[in-house]
Amino acid sequence: MTSPHRIAVAGRKGGVGKTTISCGLASILAHQGKRVLIVDLDPQSNVAFTLGVKLNVPGTAHLLMGKTPKGEQVDNNIVVYPGGAELESQDVQNLTRGLLAERISNLNNCDVIIFDCPPGNKHLEQMALMAASSALIILDSHPISLLGAVRVEKQLKAAREKGINIAPRHAVILSKINQSRKLDKSFPQMMPKYFPDTPCMMVHQDAGLFNAMAEQTPIMDYAPKGRGVENLKIVAKWIIDG
Repeated sequence: MTSPHRIAVAGRKGGVGKTTISCGLASILAHQGKRVLIVDLDPQSNVAFTLGVKLNVPGTAHLLMGKTPKGEQVDNNIVVYPGGAELESQDVQNLTRGLLAERISNLNNCDVIIFDCPPGNKHLEQMALMAASSALIILDSHPISLLGAVRVEKQLKAAREKGINIAPRHAVILSKINQSRKLDKSFPQMMPKYFPDTPCMMVHQDAGLFNAMAEQTPIMDYAPKGRGVENLKIVAKWIIDG
């Protein structure tokens, strides 16, 4: 059986659109017939809220502690392991960073696993990167966001050079871009300077993506023809086709 595609959606800074992209990709890939599991590593459990399922049920923390959560079914092709405050517990924070890769190694009932990383928690983010076959580094046009993305990429490259088993490939996603803003116009041209050897893709600011989250509805059920969806389809193709 082919092992699932495993995608870590990372980016160190909060508010850059990681959960929007995680849920958007899940909806698009599910619409394409893929069975998708979202593993939410954020103590705030925003994925569960965004997709309209229960937050306070066994999820990612239980998985890390060696249990087998059932997960929350969003639709026929999307299951969520909710995050939650237990991810901040000392028990979880003391786990080895390679443990998530071990825990998901026997999950063969899905085609894609998406790890939605939390902001600011390097330990949980590293767990996801070590479990992933591909990483998406998310940033917006804020300079602090750029700094965080550069740090994530440096850590990926340094780990690979040391022979650490970590996501073997990655791309940078410039998120929430609005061409009417001056900084957003100039930011895409800056990407080759900071990420010269890295695929860079863009997801424009899109009311459909924002409103789908507010309505707790997968984007392909809410606004399947928006500009953001078309951007995310390009990202999905990179994930599946390489």
